[in-house]
Amino acid sequence: MPLSSMDGLTAAIIGVPTVWGKDPVTAKAAGIPHTPWYGTGIVGAGAAPTGGLNGANFTGPAVAGQIGMPAAVAGATSVILRANATQAGNVGGMWLVDRQWGNVPVVTTTGAQAITQPTLPARDASASTSGVGVVLALECSAATGNGAPITNTTVSYTNSAGVAGRTATLTSFPATAPQGTFVVFSLQAGDVGVRSVQSITLGTSYVSGQIHLIAFRLVCELPPGPVTAVTNYLSFTQLGRPTVWDASVLQLVYIPTGTAVGATYGSLSYAQG
Repeated sequence: MPLSSMDGLTAAIIGVPTVWGKDPVTAKAAGIPHTPWYGTGIVGAGAAPTGGLNGANFTGPAVAGQIGMPAAVAGATSVILRANATQAGNVGGMWLVDRQWGNVPVVTTTGAQAITQPTLPARDASASTSGVGVVLALECSAATGNGAPITNTTVSYTNSAGVAGRTATLTSFPATAPQGTFVVFSLQAGDVGVRSVQSITLGTSYVSGQIHLIAFRLVCELPPGPVTAVTNYLSFTQLGRPTVWDASVLQLVYIPTGTAVGATYGSLSYAQG
């Protein structure tokens, strides 16, 4: 039965939810996004991207660090019907994103670093490779050594409409960023997604550590609620009935309200049809 009606959604519910949890982490500061991708928990730690400057795509379901989702079934689509989230301190909000591609820039090179990116997975907003809804972030897997914030990092990309020569800008990457720092790029005005990346220019040396350019799509938000240790429940209407394409690699990103981020726990309930 199709998922376009309440009867269809009810008939397609997968009865056992997928449980996730992450141990406490240390973020850079309030308001600077942080991912627990590299942290331990019910969902174990993920690995840093590989593949040098050109990078490599992330394709589930067997990627370490990803939150579980239903196995692919021919002709069927998975959606999130219900979610809950609990935070033990300093988590103002959470994103659930589909991690699609990552690379390994040279942190001390300040000129343009050319990238020949593989075609992104067919997991944009409409399950195509056009890149609608796919955006970029700079993620840290090993603490950087820059002594001051860096404000001149840019990326040259082709947008989801196929227009090349577009520029994404990073307003500010913090000094001595800890592992898990996840700062999102601003796309050029009018763009709604990234089809491919052609180069990254750091502008200023990050000195040491390791950063990664990440392409991802926001799947939904999981507001954990303002009260610690109190679970917040969200229905599919509140979530917007988000679609999760086959082979997605689901990752959490926190919006912290302080540096000491407590443990987080929750679950996702899916329907597939």
